[in-house]
Order: sequence, then structure tokens, then C-alpha cells
Amino acid sequence: MMAVCADASFVLSNHAATRMAQRSIRRASLELVLLHGTRVKARHDCDEYILSGRTVRHLTAAGLDCETIAAATKVRAIVDAAGNVVTCYHQRKGRSRPFRSNS
Repeated sequence: MMAVCADASFVLSNHAATRMAQRSIRRASLELVLLHGTRVKARHDCDEYILSGRTVRHLTAAGLDCETIAAATKVRAIVDAAGNVVTCYHQRKGRSRPFRSNS
């Protein structure tokens, strides 16, 4: 495992590093999502980080690279309670799958 952000608040798991390579997700995009993204509750005591439209406007106004911001808007990151990045993926187009319970 390796630290993702400069302040080492997030740690990249081996699984997440593999998925980043397979899915062509750049480290800069992932860092942008983790540092500036909105945290949303996910399954199994994890959080999902996404970039909202409002955040994108603020980052663009602050002068960050537009290409990196555009790439980061499509990236989602799943982080466990300990701050480990479990996985990351590109946002799916179209209708999302409904939540399925185990009962």
C-alpha cells in the first residue's frame, strides 16, 4: 500500500492500484477526487468520493488544469473507514443499477 495524497490521509490498496492501471485512471484525477470530492455513504461502511458540479466550477475558477478536472469528474473512489482506497472506477453512463439487499 502507498500514500495517495501528499498529507498521507489516504492509502492506495494493491487492488485499487491494479484497477487504476486497468481502467486508465490517472493518479492526479484520483487525488483531485479525494481532496476536493464530496463524500457519499456507500455499502459495507465505506464512503464514495465524487466531484460535484459546484466543486468543478470552484476548481476551474481557481485555475486548475481543465483536462485534469474533466477527467476527475468521471472518476469515483471507494474508501474504507481507515482511509484506504479500496477501488476506483469511471462513472457509468445511463441509469444506475438499483441497490439490492441481501435479504
